[in-house]
Amino acid sequence: VFKFVRRLVPDPPNVLFSKDVDRLFREWENSDLLVVNGRGIPIKYWDQFYKKTSGVKEDAWPALKGKWANWKYIATERLQHPDTIAFWNRFSDHDGKRFSYQQILDTLSKERDGKATHNAENARLFFGGDLSHPDTKGVFFYLKSGKKFLTTKDPVIARKWLQLLEEDDNISSQWARIQNTVLRQTHIPSL
Repeated sequence: VFKFVRRLVPDPPNVLFSKDVDRLFREWENSDLLVVNGRGIPIKYWDQFYKKTSGVKEDAWPALKGKWANWKYIATERLQHPDTIAFWNRFSDHDGKRFSYQQILDTLSKERDGKATHNAENARLFFGGDLSHPDTKGVFFYLKSGKKFLTTKDPVIARKWLQLLEEDDNISSQWARIQNTVLRQTHIPSL
């Protein structure tokens, strides 16, 4: 547990990484941009100092939140690759020119949306288009003003579907069987 005096936490550093994404990768894990009690705080932990729940500089988080979320998005993607070279191979054009910060964010957002659509379609397929089916255990419903509504947004459906697959062994095994059947049906035997 890292103990610190809340009132001595400085304002968030005014830093941008749009022109130096490699620096973001370094600062994400090991940084002296924010120093608390003489200790450098990696950017990945800044939310713990500035979110409202931390009780420290709560008014700073709204200004930092969007930037920090984008940094996390890119840094998390970087960690999916064995090194920065592999990351840049993926996020460069056919001439080897690195994508800009915004191009990286746009690419990741487009991919995330595609995955959400795909997973939401899988959920609808599994439940025969009926996300209110009893086997869903109501996970696709939400409450608003005391009334129950069925969600229609693909990102929410996708998140709930993946949660169901993780938590419900029966649904997970049924889905695996369906996928195996589809794979067998689409497999073209080699000649």
